[in-house]
Amino acid sequence: MRKKWLLVGLGILAVAGGVAYKQRDAIAMALITRAADRAMARNVMAELPADQLHVGFCGTGSPLPNRDRAAACTVVIAGGRLFVFDMGEGSGKTLSLMGMPLDKIEGVWLTHLHSDHFEGLGPFTLQRWAGTSAKTPLLVSGPDGVTEITAGLNAAYRIDATYRVAHHGPAVVPLSGFGMTGAAIQPGIAYDSNGVRVIAFAVDHDPIKPAFGYRVDFKGKSVTITGDTAFTPKLAIAAKGSDLLVSEMLSPRIVNILANRAQKAGMTNRAKIFNDIQNYHISPAQAADVAKTAGVGMLAFTHIVPSVPKPLEFALIGDASNRYDGGIAIMHDGDIISISGAGEFKIRNLLN
Repeated sequence: MRKKWLLVGLGILAVAGGVAYKQRDAIAMALITRAADRAMARNVMAELPADQLHVGFCGTGSPLPNRDRAAACTVVIAGGRLFVFDMGEGSGKTLSLMGMPLDKIEGVWLTHLHSDHFEGLGPFTLQRWAGTSAKTPLLVSGPDGVTEITAGLNAAYRIDATYRVAHHGPAVVPLSGFGMTGAAIQPGIAYDSNGVRVIAFAVDHDPIKPAFGYRVDFKGKSVTITGDTAFTPKLAIAAKGSDLLVSEMLSPRIVNILANRAQKAGMTNRAKIFNDIQNYHISPAQAADVAKTAGVGMLAFTHIVPSVPKPLEFALIGDASNRYDGGIAIMHDGDIISISGAGEFKIRNLLN
């Protein structure tokens, strides 16, 4: 009897499988339609309490190739507005995939003019323009030289822009919203409106001068973003009392392994680069010292050099956790940290 029912069950499964196979196109389209409905209706901003400060990671990588990390980009969400810091290759796509509303972007602030911190501006600006029917160019602020970069990118994308307008029409892509406007700034208050204050401060990324870090304050909560920098006591001064310190990081012991292996393989140029980069990036231990001195509530690492498989990421931090008692996290693309109060952090990933 049991064998008979088993055969009946297998027969039913076979028939159901055959029907599903014949209807596979209709089933696929139904699933795609359902996914499209969910994507179009997604409203990440509605999920983020307006009185909290939120820090998203749209690019946690470095110039070293990595499939899982876009180049440098951090977004701060405050008062319903988006403040973007750096826009490396691929980070604009990550920002969009995170569900961030591009029409809420107040501007982009560059920490410095290394290409891995601005080369995503072109495609990102196009996404913003076409996706939101922007009527004004994207404001890009940064160190002296930023206007040369924005002008060059505008020139590079000008021909493409004429095609977009001709195809979609000026109502969808207003010509007035094409491209970006560059604004050179100096250390000091870079933005102060609607309860949000952004302060730029000088960092040591010699020979890249000037180079900035940024601090964002909103409703008694704050985040300090180091940008690329060597260790300097001034970092702790700038970050004093911040809830969150977002620091770049370079692991000297792992980079030294790469330098030695490159030299052994006869790649002398690459070995020299691995040795050179160590003098203008901060180590995890040094960043932990800054976090402790500044009295921040949490330390989050980005611009990871080098990237390693996730199960081995603990090796990047080394003894940093012995130097700083607060929380330490290595961030990944799509992560967002919500700050609701002193020592109150919630981390989740918007890409999962």
